[in-house]
Amino acid sequence: MEFIREKAGEHHESVGTTKLYVNEVAVATGPMRSQVGKFTLVGDGLCVGYDSGDPVSEQYKSPGDLKGATVHFVTVSVDKAQYLDAEKEAALKLRD
Repeated sequence: MEFIREKAGEHHESVGTTKLYVNEVAVATGPMRSQVGKFTLVGDGLCVGYDSGDPVSEQYKSPGDLKGATVHFVTVSVDKAQYLDAEKEAALKLRD
């Protein structure tokens, strides 16, 4: 998956275009809104092929394992764009 941030939305969320890749070929493209949160590589951290217990959606049950597929590799890249905490920014604006 690739997400290219194009602008900030009304609530300072990231708005952009997402591409889904299968075997390095883009198979789907579409608009996406995201409130990217901070994450860590310790504790629950980054899970690949399973969910250890903190589901990001109520649309599936957790914990869960990937079934019927094989993950051969995962690439994580970090853009130079600064992470903006929309909740913190909103609180600061309300304070002024």
